[in-house]
Amino acid sequence: MRCDVEFVDELEFAHRPGPPVAFVWREERRPIARVLRMWHDIGWGPMAYRPKRWWQRRHRTYYLVETTAGERFEIYHDRGRGLWILYRRVNDAKGA
Repeated sequence: MRCDVEFVDELEFAHRPGPPVAFVWREERRPIARVLRMWHDIGWGPMAYRPKRWWQRRHRTYYLVETTAGERFEIYHDRGRGLWILYRRVNDAKGA
């Protein structure tokens, strides 16, 4: 399955650090009703076969969130680049 990565246009936070309380995607504000799951990725990504340095690791915090409209999205914060990314929209009820 192909997933298009899109930048989250705008975020709102109740407090930092932590997940946003809302984001804007495709010019529509999507309030987050709840965080279903959170996990960290500090892996090597596509560099797994090359010589590695500690600073080349990914530093991402992923969130599986459900909006007030019932939509589910995976978003992550790339702490190395300081960006929030909308990774994918999750279509099924199990979140995969």
